[in-house]
Amino acid sequence: MAVAAAVFCWAAPAYADTSYVVQPGDTLTRIAARQGTTVELLVQANHLKNANAIQVGQTLIIPDGSASAAPAASAGGGTYVVQPGDSLARIAARLQVDLDALIRANALTSSVLHPGQTLIIPAAGAPAQVPQRIRGDAAFTRRVQAALDWLQAADANAYARVDTYVTLIIPSPYRNLAQAQSRAGGCLVRALARADMSTPMIAVMLLHESIHCQQFAAGGELTSKTAEVEAYTEQLAFMNQHGFSAAEIAYYEKVLAYYQSQPDGDQQVPPPNF
Repeated sequence: MAVAAAVFCWAAPAYADTSYVVQPGDTLTRIAARQGTTVELLVQANHLKNANAIQVGQTLIIPDGSASAAPAASAGGGTYVVQPGDSLARIAARLQVDLDALIRANALTSSVLHPGQTLIIPAAGAPAQVPQRIRGDAAFTRRVQAALDWLQAADANAYARVDTYVTLIIPSPYRNLAQAQSRAGGCLVRALARADMSTPMIAVMLLHESIHCQQFAAGGELTSKTAEVEAYTEQLAFMNQHGFSAAEIAYYEKVLAYYQSQPDGDQQVPPPNF
């Protein structure tokens, strides 16, 4: 759950759309998760009238650079789907990328890979930074990147947290809810970047979700009272430090108070309804 803010300008790399042939047992949800995109973007890219009616053998366009095949080493980045028998060292050697850069680009905390896992492949000779992990339409990418630029200029430590723990940023399917989700080798953030949101608020949202990503890396996926109290406490400290309005701060103080009022324990806490 989060709020927003951020930016110091970066040029996002251009990714060409790719294609994927539907296999037995596939659903749009599974394909989207495997390809690092969303069901909504798949429906839009393929002009689908029924998201539940894909056919085996059907070719789908995978938008924004998500690919089911290994990118050419000369392409200067992209994604790669782990195959049986793969290791980080073999992938790095085959794609001619630096092993440490590959680890950093995917925020990996373990060398264990799983077939079907999607890895971000950094440009040869350069570590992939978080702006290269944005997937979405041009408007979404532009707003998120602007927020990242703002965040880097405003607070290098906050930016470093996002850069370290967030593996992939995609549009949230919800109008007022951002989410972080742990995934093999990293953390996916479904971000809010509406036209009516200020750049700093988009950045605050990214920072909030990166705190959850750090929690996932440290101890598994958490949706408890403790996790939310920690994230909103740090978010409010950041907002107070960087001159957010009294109304914005008051709203998130109310959100923090809501989570603080919940019962202790590991159970999932629903977001506030106000």
